[in-house]
Amino acid sequence: MKKYQMSNSEEIVMNVFWQTPEPLTVSQLSRLLTGQDWSKNYIHKVLRWLSDKEFIKVVGIAQEGRYQAQQYVPTLTKDEYLAYMLEEQGVNNSLFARIAVTLFKKDKKQRTPEQDEKLIAELEKMVDEYEAQIEEKSKEK
Repeated sequence: MKKYQMSNSEEIVMNVFWQTPEPLTVSQLSRLLTGQDWSKNYIHKVLRWLSDKEFIKVVGIAQEGRYQAQQYVPTLTKDEYLAYMLEEQGVNNSLFARIAVTLFKKDKKQRTPEQDEKLIAELEKMVDEYEAQIEEKSKEK
């Protein structure tokens, strides 16, 4: 995958892809992009940008009336993209710890002990996954 950051328009389109399990055509995207007053030409342009960056790919052709339209799917999940962006921005153990503390302190008075336990378990899982990734990368070298 080529590694680039997404523009706002690209991110809006990708969020539609990430929320839709099936491949999408430009017409389908146009209907799903609620709140956007984009022409189909602009949607084509955004799809070309995303394709050039290898965030989406063509997986087939769909019949739409008298025309055939390409169907697109994302090449990565939202979590994979966010992990890539965090890595690019230099997430390290210190930042990881600050994020965890911030999450834990947020709305502390409104949480139950069960919610605290769930949050701690999720944070521990994140740390374990992060450590596993670091270990895997060190083995690759």
